[in-house]
Amino acid sequence: MRIAIIGSGGVGGYLGVKLHNANHEVVFVARGAHLRAMENNGLKVESPEGIFVVKTIFTDNLTGMRPFDLIIISVKSFDTISAGEIARNVLKDDTMVMSIQNGVENEETLTQILGRKYVITGIAYIFSTIHSPGVIRHEGGAGKFRFGEMDGTISERCRTLENIFQSSGIDGEATVNIGKYSWQKWIFICGLGGMTAFCRKSIGEILNNSNSRKMLEDVIREASVVARTMYNDPFTRSEEKTMAHCERLPSTSTSSMYYDLTHGKRIEIEALNGAVVRFGRKLNIPTPANSEIYFALKKYA
Repeated sequence: MRIAIIGSGGVGGYLGVKLHNANHEVVFVARGAHLRAMENNGLKVESPEGIFVVKTIFTDNLTGMRPFDLIIISVKSFDTISAGEIARNVLKDDTMVMSIQNGVENEETLTQILGRKYVITGIAYIFSTIHSPGVIRHEGGAGKFRFGEMDGTISERCRTLENIFQSSGIDGEATVNIGKYSWQKWIFICGLGGMTAFCRKSIGEILNNSNSRKMLEDVIREASVVARTMYNDPFTRSEEKTMAHCERLPSTSTSSMYYDLTHGKRIEIEALNGAVVRFGRKLNIPTPANSEIYFALKKYA
């Protein structure tokens, strides 16, 4: 299969290397120092699964290339439009475009650029980051991926994608009602990402302090209330389940937003806690805890 990875960071880089090593034709799109390092030395992934180095095509655009069978978009949410514009010129009638991004609005953005028939929702359960230019470090998480059609069904192409992932050593599962899983993850990341970035502390430190623990509970509750109305689903015991998830994490766990903030990178606050605030205003739902995080961190967006 001919595959393009637009956004060759922690998630995209990990997936691309696994797919390349399973003999798929993979082109990686990146920029800046990360791209230059890959062009010179290849892409290295350090993982509990092993250390892998791939040398293939690394570029900042896909202009003039033949169309792809699969395009995986794994850029930060604020780069979704530019990623869609890169993908637009290398589509064929049956190209699959899978968004694996944080937030619940990226797929709709891509459908406006590419057309709804191309776009599949993907979700990653993995903690993997750019450790240094040209080097991806997969540190943890379940290493699992879910995907499905935007209308909540599993199509034949989703089954094909499931086979491709599994035959490449990737734990991928075609999933019914993928939107619900996407909103559930959004609730979790708003809590974990928002609080670890806001406090500049690990989840263990947050949980062990009564004030920050209460704020985490409030952030999760507000996001859950918003999600119930926006997605029209009860999200039964969402608050309890999400807090339990946080408590199961290693105490030193942080988040990709914490990592980006502490490494001087732009953060995805608009797609996470900022979205809670935006949706809350639209629905007349109070979101004071998420608002406190958003207004403290939006200058880093």
